[in-house]
Amino acid sequence: MRRRLTALLSVPLLALSAACAAASATPQAPPAFTTPAPAQSYWPGQDELMAAAGVVEDHAARNWSRVYTSVSLDVPAGVLLVHRVPTAGFDAEIRPLVRGVTVRFVDTAHSARTLVGWFERVQADMSYWQRRGVTIHSLWWNGEGSAGRCLTVEVANPRRDAALITRHYTDMSICVRQGGPAEPLTAN
Repeated sequence: MRRRLTALLSVPLLALSAACAAASATPQAPPAFTTPAPAQSYWPGQDELMAAAGVVEDHAARNWSRVYTSVSLDVPAGVLLVHRVPTAGFDAEIRPLVRGVTVRFVDTAHSARTLVGWFERVQADMSYWQRRGVTIHSLWWNGEGSAGRCLTVEVANPRRDAALITRHYTDMSICVRQGGPAEPLTAN
C-alpha cells in the first residue's frame, strides 16, 4: 500500500517537474511595450465639471468682472457652483456656456475684482502692521464660509488686533481670524 501511494504521489510531481524544465528551456519573448491607459477620475463627470469651470472662469472674469467672484465644484453631486454678486443677465449668459453641466449660482457680497483689490491693499500695508506689532500670517478671500463675503486676514492675536485692523479698513469687509506662520513641507 505504501509503495502504491508513493508511486501515485510521485507521478504528478514528475510531470510538474518536466513541465517546469520544458518551460524554462523555451525562450521567452521580451514583454511588449504598451501605451499606458489614460488616468481615470475617481468621480464620474469630474473632467466635464473642471472643463466647464474653466469656460465659466474665462468668460465671467473677462466680461463680468464687477460681479463674478469664483467657481467651485461639488464633484460628488456633479454640480458646478458659480459664485457671483446677483446681477441681472449674468446667470442667463453663463448657463448656455456649459450645457450638459448642472450649474448652481451662489450669491456673494463682493466680486473677485473687489476682493483682489482689498488683498493687494492689505498686502502693501504689511510693513505698516509690523511697525504696530501686528503679525499678519496670511490673506485669502475664497475660503470655506467666506467666499465673496470678506477678505480674511489671519493674525497671531485676533482678540487684540481685530478691532485695530477693521477700524483701519472701514471701506472693506474684513474677517480677522487666528493664523500661524506657514510651515514648509519637507520631502522626508
